[in-house]
Amino acid sequence: SDLSLDIASAHITTFGEKVIDTFYVTDLTGQKVDSPTRMAAIKNRLVAVLEGTEPERGGKAKAAAE
Repeated sequence: SDLSLDIASAHITTFGEKVIDTFYVTDLTGQKVDSPTRMAAIKNRLVAVLEGTEPERGGKAKAAAE
């Protein structure tokens, strides 16, 4: 991705009807991301994707009603 991250580990846990997905990401050298600026950029991207406002690869934003 353009954030230059690797998924080092991914876990799915269930508690009754609840599901928790946990992803551990590192930079491309395998190191922990500890820069506040970088973490803010990752958070902003995740929020945009989850809200459906992240532009698609072609540059168009997804409609929120989809």
